[in-house]
Amino acid sequence: MHGGVKFYRGSAAAARAYVEADHSRADDYYLAEGSGVATRYTAGSPVAAGEGERSVSAVQAGGTVDGDAYERWVAGYDVDTGRAKGLISKDEHALRFVEVVVNGSKTWSLAAALHPEIAAAYDAAQERAAVEVIGWLAEHSTTRVGPRGRQVQVPVEKLEAAGIRHYTSRAGDPHRHLHLQINAKVYADGKWRALHSVGTRDSIEAINGIGHAAVMCDPEFRSTLAAHGYTLDEAGEVEQLAPYAGRFSQRTKQIERNIDLYEAVWRTEHPDQEPGPVLRRSWDRRPPRQGDPDGRRRPGCCVERGAARPRVPPAEPASDEWPRRSLSNRRNDRHEDRSDPP
Repeated sequence: MHGGVKFYRGSAAAARAYVEADHSRADDYYLAEGSGVATRYTAGSPVAAGEGERSVSAVQAGGTVDGDAYERWVAGYDVDTGRAKGLISKDEHALRFVEVVVNGSKTWSLAAALHPEIAAAYDAAQERAAVEVIGWLAEHSTTRVGPRGRQVQVPVEKLEAAGIRHYTSRAGDPHRHLHLQINAKVYADGKWRALHSVGTRDSIEAINGIGHAAVMCDPEFRSTLAAHGYTLDEAGEVEQLAPYAGRFSQRTKQIERNIDLYEAVWRTEHPDQEPGPVLRRSWDRRPPRQGDPDGRRRPGCCVERGAARPRVPPAEPASDEWPRRSLSNRRNDRHEDRSDPP
């Protein structure tokens, strides 16, 4: 896994557009016209462990939800009962959920696009990785209790998540990934409260490491790759498909072009200066420029039930094979969440 944490602030009705903005029009929309579904997960308090054992949160799949139920979930209502989970903020900028993305190497998506058996195994591995991430967050997430100025951090006792499956990037390239959204409403100390989202953001390296290891070590995924004659290098890339990855990374190339432009403009305005690492990270997090080709169908790909099947082109030079940067974080990741009133 690679990427950052995204904070979604806004109306529940706009959440569909937020997610749909991250995949190609050629993709199988997860909530297209209200007919699609998302998978709901719940994680409870850690199970008591014996001496020398690690406590593990119980994660359960709560079934699929339709578009209306998803919107209620984002807004902070219980999907089963329709009741509000505590105080529902009317602020249009209120935090609704925190999102991370379960993804992997471009070569894994290429293998999945070529072989339905690998696609099924890869999807299942990503779902198991999502469960691992949710369990870890349930064990380590906190909320704040007490009146303003005298709040203390306490562990959460219950949190909910939604998983939304995508098959392509916004540019239409093969890119199987799972949007994992952690609801901003968590249960602790007898009531529903606000997730301490900054703690989630600060845990991104652990989250990415857990998710990557879960897929990388998944027995079903590894055995299915091997059955089709594929081998993985030390970094986990499919060796037989690595030379072709560059041609199916249009989104990465677009990001690199944008950053080059930001740097050129900055150097013009700041002669004889060098941009620092913080500034470079801010360029990496900027949203796409107006007019960028998001949502266009990539030439050379066709779609079968949401999956882009590549027509494999000739290999590119090694210098163009691998993505260098990621546009995963968004501008809102610098804001802290807001606590419930006393």
